[in-house]
Amino acid sequence: MLMSVDGKISTGSTDKLDVDRDFPKIPGAREGLHQYYEIEQTTDLWSFNTGRVQVKMGVNEKELPDKTPVSFVLLDNHHLTEHGVRYFCAKSKQAVVITSNASHPAFHVDADNLHIIYQERPSLSAALEHLKKECGCSALQSNPAAQ
Repeated sequence: MLMSVDGKISTGSTDKLDVDRDFPKIPGAREGLHQYYEIEQTTDLWSFNTGRVQVKMGVNEKELPDKTPVSFVLLDNHHLTEHGVRYFCAKSKQAVVITSNASHPAFHVDADNLHIIYQERPSLSAALEHLKKECGCSALQSNPAAQ
């Protein structure tokens, strides 16, 4: 099993290879996959992921979901559309977009629970400090199934 820096379990390094599409087709892996997703739902109430992964999960096209108690942090410069940002605002207690794109679609979304961390030069440590001080995030779980 491969895992990327953002925590996404992967069958490879291209968009053509994806655990959510591939593992259900593999005998042995498909039978235990539900356990992974069940455990994931019991972890921290702050979830970190990338816009790239979420686009693969279809958030730019999906209907807006019901609110959950989970807050989502998304690192994204150009994958999410305004709808994708609105998707996470609808789903999240708090939705945070970290970006170095001054024209990111998140800047066009007006939602009380949306926080944008704009960084001209990306700094993970500064973003984590902001999350803790401004958003009350003390633990962050990488969550590839945050759809």
